Amino acid sequence: MTARVKGIVLSRVGGLVLLNAVFIALVGSYNSDFVRVANFRVIVDNMALDAVVMVGTVLLLAAGRFDLSIDGVAALAGIITGKLLVETGTPTALAVAAGLAVGLLIGLVNGVLIERAGLNPLMTTLATWWASTGIALGLTQGYSPFGFPDSFTRLGQETFFGSMIAVYYAIAIIVVAAGVLVFTRFGYHVFATGGDREAARLNGIRVDRIGILLYMFAGLLSAAAGVIFAARLSTASPVAFDGLALDVIAAAVIGGASLNGGRGSIIGGLLGLLLLNMLGNAAIYVGISPYWQKAISGFVLLVAVSGDVIAERVQRSEWRPWRRRVAEGA
Repeated sequence: MTARVKGIVLSRVGGLVLLNAVFIALVGSYNSDFVRVANFRVIVDNMALDAVVMVGTVLLLAAGRFDLSIDGVAALAGIITGKLLVETGTPTALAVAAGLAVGLLIGLVNGVLIERAGLNPLMTTLATWWASTGIALGLTQGYSPFGFPDSFTRLGQETFFGSMIAVYYAIAIIVVAAGVLVFTRFGYHVFATGGDREAARLNGIRVDRIGILLYMFAGLLSAAAGVIFAARLSTASPVAFDGLALDVIAAAVIGGASLNGGRGSIIGGLLGLLLLNMLGNAAIYVGISPYWQKAISGFVLLVAVSGDVIAERVQRSEWRPWRRRVAEGA
C-alpha cells in the first residue's frame, strides 16, 4: 500500500470513527435506550456473520475484484450441511467440512473462470450466485432441513460473556486477515494487483494465482457464514441471505475500499458495516419505519462513493483551478 493510499484509508477510518460516535450520541440523546449495552450486543450479534463475509469482500476489492455469488454460496453451504446431518446422519465434523468445501469449490470455479478463462467477473459471479441459489432451492423443494443435533447447533448458539459465539469467530478472522493484509508480502501483492494489474505481473507477481486464492477464501467465508447461520437458527433456508452480497460490498466501500482496486481496509469495512447496522437499529428508537432502512443505507453509500470521487479529483488538483490561475498571475 502506497503512502498516499494509506493516508486515504486512515482518514476514512478516522472519519468513520467520528461519524459513528456522533451518530450514537445523536440517537442516544433522542432515546437513551439506544445506547444501552443490551442493544449494542444485539447489533454486534446481528452483524457478526456479515463481518465474516465482509473480510473476503474487502480483500477482493483491494485486489480489483468482486464477488456477487455470496448469497448463493452461503445458502447452498447451509443446505448441504443440513441435509447431510438430517437425511444421512453424517457426523457433524464431516457435514460442516462438506459445507465449507462447497464454498471453496465455488470460489475455485469463480477464480479459474475469471483469472484463467478471462470471463467477466460481474457476469461470472452473478451466474454462480444464480446457479448455487437454484441448486439450494432444488435440493430443498421448499422444505428446509431442521432438527439438527446439539453438536451442530452449539456452533451457532453458544454464548460467551453475553455475546453469540459468531462474534468471536468474526473477531478472530478480522484480526488475522487484517494482519495479513497490512503486514505481509501477500497483502502487498493484493494491493499491487488491484492498483495496476499489468505492472504487478511484470514485477513477477502471480496475479492470476492471487485472484484464485482470494475467490476461494471469499467462498470459504461465505460458506462458513451459511453453516453457522444454519446452526444458529436450527434450520437451513435457501433464501436466508438475499441481499448479503450488496450489504457487505456497500460496507466495504463506505469503509474506504475502491471498486477500481488498490485500496481497502478491513477495519474500515467493519466500521461501515457497524454504521449500516446502527441505521437499521436506530430506526426503531426514533420512530422511523424499518421499510426506509434500505433507502437511508443507499443514501449513505451514495455519499461515500461521491466523497471518494471528490477526494480523488482534489488529490489530482482537478478541482483546484485557482492554483493554476495564481501561478499564472505570478
